[in-house]
Amino acid sequence: MAQGRARMFGLVFSLLAAWLIQLAPSVAMTGETAEFVKLADDVYAYVGKKNDANAMVIVTTQGVVLVDTGNNQPDTRDIAAKIKSVTNHPVRWVVITQYHGDHFGGSPLFTPPATLLVHERVARDLAAMKPHQIKSWRKRFPERAQALEGLAPKDMMMSFPDRMTLNLGGKRIELIYVDDQYNIGDVAVWLPESGVLHGSFAAYKDRHPDIRPDYSHGTTITMLKQLEALLALKPRIVVPSHGPLSDVRDLQNMVDYILLARQKVRVMMDRGLGLPEIVKGFDMNDYKGWDRASHFDWMAETIWRELSGLGPIVTKSAERDVSGVVTKVAEAGRNLTLAAQGREIRLRVSSDTNIEGVADRTQLREGMKVTATYIEPENFNAALGFDLVELGVQP
Repeated sequence: MAQGRARMFGLVFSLLAAWLIQLAPSVAMTGETAEFVKLADDVYAYVGKKNDANAMVIVTTQGVVLVDTGNNQPDTRDIAAKIKSVTNHPVRWVVITQYHGDHFGGSPLFTPPATLLVHERVARDLAAMKPHQIKSWRKRFPERAQALEGLAPKDMMMSFPDRMTLNLGGKRIELIYVDDQYNIGDVAVWLPESGVLHGSFAAYKDRHPDIRPDYSHGTTITMLKQLEALLALKPRIVVPSHGPLSDVRDLQNMVDYILLARQKVRVMMDRGLGLPEIVKGFDMNDYKGWDRASHFDWMAETIWRELSGLGPIVTKSAERDVSGVVTKVAEAGRNLTLAAQGREIRLRVSSDTNIEGVADRTQLREGMKVTATYIEPENFNAALGFDLVELGVQP
């Protein structure tokens, strides 16, 4: 009897261990430098360093289709150089899968003459860009200043509502949008002949999703809808928005992740816990080694809002002006900590930030004296820092 219980315990333990191993994959970070990887004939992936944003390059006899533009200015120039290493054809089209700076920000290096291909919701946002955003866009690459004088992104874009198919030089390229009430215009790029997919927002690889209570990055429900559509394609290779190259198994892994996250929040809600306790008690440590654990607070609150039947947080914000000294620089200048007014202020540099005094954010250093204008929300947890509007580096 004891031996039977021991064998049963051993079997249960083995099954549990196998399940935990499946849930907790090894650390999967991309390397210290970006890679340019051939995926199929005339199709390449630019895999960003340290899980930075990825891009995809499709070479046709009618020109190059570039999918996304890199995490920052040096990356965008590197992408341009990599393209020239495999073809003499110019970049004719730039597909933007997400209207975030790490995907859209490098577009002024290619447009014009290249044309932006975006979802119609993104097109509306581009048409409504504020003066400081357009100014930042024009000056992002000093060598392009003359070509961009008097222009804005809206002057060189084409848009579509849900699907668009490009037939170029014998290649079929499908742009796919899955309707999302809140998140604007995330587009997947599908190459049916080669089985290569750029999965856009939903196709994370070993990275905790970036979903927020204002629903600006979508919701778990719409991520599941996107993943369902992508899984139906049965891709051979998936270029995720961030992280190492993946495949259809990683798409399913993200589905499992989201379902588990929703279950965890639901269990705490059923126990009668309030939002502060849910945020404090939520984690996804089942997925050890995944990037961006800093997203847990936002994820918990977003799921809580979804399960409660609530819409997004409507934020009120105000612009603040400060002067201070940079005490910390992270992620190639994307995140700063500023000592100002007797406190430390965490700031985020986006593609919309107008920077004066240095060429781009990668040149920001600790000890620099700066002036800053940032946006401070009144009723929103700016867990990753306040968004910068203007940053001036003093000589």
